[in-house]
Amino acid sequence: MRAPLRTSTNRQGDAEKDIADGEKELEKLSAPEIYVLDRNTNIGYACFENDSEIVAQVARIFPVFFILVAALVCMTTMSRMVEEQRTQIGVLKALGYSEGTVMGKFMFYSGSAALIGCILGYFGGTFLFPKVIWKTYELMYLKLPMPYLFDTKLALIALAVSLICSVGTTWFSCRLELSETSAGLMRPKAPKAGKRVLLENVGFIWKRLKFLHKVSIRNIFRYKKRLFMMILGIGGCTALLVTGFGLKDSIAGFADTQYGEIEVADASASLKNIDGELPEALSSLLDENTTDYRLMYTGSWDLLYGKKVKSVTVNAVDSFDGLEKYYVLRDMEGNALSAPAEGEAVVSHSIAERYNVKKGGTIKLRDENMRELNVKVSGIFENHVYNVVFMGSSTMEKQLGEKTATNFALLNFNDGADIYKTSAVLSKNGNITTVVLFGDLKERLSKMMSSLDYIVLIVIICAAGLAFIVLYNLTNINITERVREIATIKVLGFFRRETSSYVLRENLALTAFGTAVGLGLGILVHRFVMAQIRVDLVDFSVKVLPKSFLYSVLLTFLFNFIVDLFMELKLEKINMAESLKSIE
Repeated sequence: MRAPLRTSTNRQGDAEKDIADGEKELEKLSAPEIYVLDRNTNIGYACFENDSEIVAQVARIFPVFFILVAALVCMTTMSRMVEEQRTQIGVLKALGYSEGTVMGKFMFYSGSAALIGCILGYFGGTFLFPKVIWKTYELMYLKLPMPYLFDTKLALIALAVSLICSVGTTWFSCRLELSETSAGLMRPKAPKAGKRVLLENVGFIWKRLKFLHKVSIRNIFRYKKRLFMMILGIGGCTALLVTGFGLKDSIAGFADTQYGEIEVADASASLKNIDGELPEALSSLLDENTTDYRLMYTGSWDLLYGKKVKSVTVNAVDSFDGLEKYYVLRDMEGNALSAPAEGEAVVSHSIAERYNVKKGGTIKLRDENMRELNVKVSGIFENHVYNVVFMGSSTMEKQLGEKTATNFALLNFNDGADIYKTSAVLSKNGNITTVVLFGDLKERLSKMMSSLDYIVLIVIICAAGLAFIVLYNLTNINITERVREIATIKVLGFFRRETSSYVLRENLALTAFGTAVGLGLGILVHRFVMAQIRVDLVDFSVKVLPKSFLYSVLLTFLFNFIVDLFMELKLEKINMAESLKSIE
């Protein structure tokens, strides 16, 4: 009976000793660093938020242009229809029909067209555009079901705008026509009288113009309604193109810039348990697999501005000499920044722009242990991913009163090395927690941004539709109003090409005016859209490349050329006998 008792006592003593040894081991452990990362720190989530914000901002701009175009088209079309039907209006008025009855006929027609068009457009737009865009994003993100949202308020607003543009214009046009007598209405309306233009006062230019060119210039300013509508419509088309291409210029290339021109290191490594010098095993491993590396401190701190706080990444380095081999500090114009002195720091452009941080100002930073840093901003550098602050280690050590930890390294791998194999080798070391390959980040971000091509394509298609509607509608009305004039010049011996040039030369000039207006308007719209796209972890450059302006101009004139081809067929069908139908 005593032997089991002694065994039990021995076991109890061994257990107590194990517990005591374990407690001693726990006492030797340093307090762990805890990082709480929300979904906003995930680059994939940030990119998806960015893509969604782009679509949202484009959706805010599009309705403005298309409502204006709808108003233009309705005003022009219904005014022209009422003018064409003035003889019938005169007959109805002479037969004793009231003005309300006559107006009701035309208002019912325009109202029905607006109602049908609004219904088709609302349901077609609600299904078509979201489906196309979502199918594009499914190639890069999770394939999730997309619920369709039918906004009753939006539908009523669209219907109200449609009815006001169509029925309101019809009512106004009918009121003007019905103010005349029945006999006056039954007579054809006299064409607009020609007027002198301002250019005629510039003799050295006017005298050198050909006769037909002078006629075209006079006709441009003779029909002022067409002049303003063409400039506004074509200007809107060009502005949409500039905005679409500008979005691609500002957003699509930010990954190449970030990981090809700014963060030029091959990879980064997060380190642990590094006190002072590197452990010999880690130092040998880095020397063997990298051409060079830079040790530094990095951590998540809160930027205090006003009564708000914002999480930023603070980097502290022993020296800024040679940092350009890993991280290039340059301003937004591409000029190299001077290294911050003690007590100073440089901040990324996103921090300066969003939190009103100025060069020469002071910022306050606080970590999770409530330690604070107060540093003067000596410069603002270009950076597109994350909100970053760079300072010297001496600045941090002096204000915190302790040596700055080393927990991060920027790496440049050996030439020709297999980066994935090297990354795996480094990750096996106990002092390295993670290795991030910047090439992978660059490729991933570039693929995510490739969806922008579809957004730009949608913008181009919509701009083309806008140009076709405006050009075709106004050119068709212009030809219809001048049928007898065009028939007369054909009788006078104008060939097909000469007749087309006589009429369509005006389209070319108005397209040029509209394009010039649209380029300026497009810059403003692009800046507005970019100002609304605010993603916390990504900062975009607001720029439109010269080639984008060129593409916008060429596409606008291409749309004009295609419409002119259709109009030439209409001109060819005009019968020369129309010239005999002159107004008595």
